[in-house]
Amino acid sequence: ESLRSLQPYSVQKENIRIKLDANENPYNLFEEIQEDFIKKIKRVDINRYPDTDSDELRLKIAEHVGVKKENVICGNGSDEIIQMLIHAFVDKGEYVITHRPTFSMYKSFVNVAGGNIVEIPCDQNFCVSEEEIIKEANEKKAKIIFLCNPNNPTGTVFSRESIRNILQNTESIVVVDEAYYEFFGETVVDWIQDYEQLIVLRTLSKAFALAGARIGYGIASEPFMEILYPIKSPYNLNVFSQIIGTLYLEKSDLIQKSVEKIKGEREYLSEKLREIEHIEVFPSAGNFILIRTPLFQKIMNACKKEGISLRSFPNEALLQDCIRISIGERRENDLLLNTIREVVR
Repeated sequence: ESLRSLQPYSVQKENIRIKLDANENPYNLFEEIQEDFIKKIKRVDINRYPDTDSDELRLKIAEHVGVKKENVICGNGSDEIIQMLIHAFVDKGEYVITHRPTFSMYKSFVNVAGGNIVEIPCDQNFCVSEEEIIKEANEKKAKIIFLCNPNNPTGTVFSRESIRNILQNTESIVVVDEAYYEFFGETVVDWIQDYEQLIVLRTLSKAFALAGARIGYGIASEPFMEILYPIKSPYNLNVFSQIIGTLYLEKSDLIQKSVEKIKGEREYLSEKLREIEHIEVFPSAGNFILIRTPLFQKIMNACKKEGISLRSFPNEALLQDCIRISIGERRENDLLLNTIREVVR
């Protein structure tokens, strides 16, 4: 019964020229590492299983983050680690707390596991009360609290003080999903030894421009990992993803340049959108912008006609008339702006 109400994750497959709907990095950085990648895959015995623990990749991640390899677990995207966490800690009928609106897969995985999810709604500015999260978590004896920071799709953030407040005043596992960390710059990774109930999730899909390789990772204390690791499927990350992830992590300067370009385009696009009548632009710490407009449907139709894909949320009342725009290259952003200006005229 818990599966009957689930809807499959939908992805636009129409004629798309400019893809601004999936929070991907618009810059394909593969050219910079393809020779090294080809050299490495030529030495791969594809008839053998990959390293089940992704040791080389975990070591590179640990060096990048500033932790030990034993503090890192890898997954097929951070989605797999979310699923591991729910398998590890949530029994049927138990509670999970998150906020709303946020990343839809938290709720989907909890529903599949037969758990109960409580979503704390945001206010009109998309801010969420940590006190309400604490209250519900304690009343429901929640096993997990998910905090998406920066939050997808709103771009809002929880302060370190808010997260610390939740950690100190609940007994729940606290999962801080930092998928968009590189565009924000604030983290709680440095707390993993202070709070054994804390795990931080990250991904190489966004800032690292590796959405197609499906590499996510979690960072937590060694006692936490001793609980989580037995849940991980063997050989869960294929050999090609392990190689390409390792190579990209060795190119931190290249990645940082890409991040700075995206942040610059985020400011450019936000500023230009604010100049357009009937467009409300919300501040964002991610690689996307959320707007609200009474011309929502006209803009969506015009963009579809131009082959520009954007993200809307027809099943979320709190996001009525809202559109999430992934940050593209300048030419893509300008074409979007021109399309919207034509609608508003």
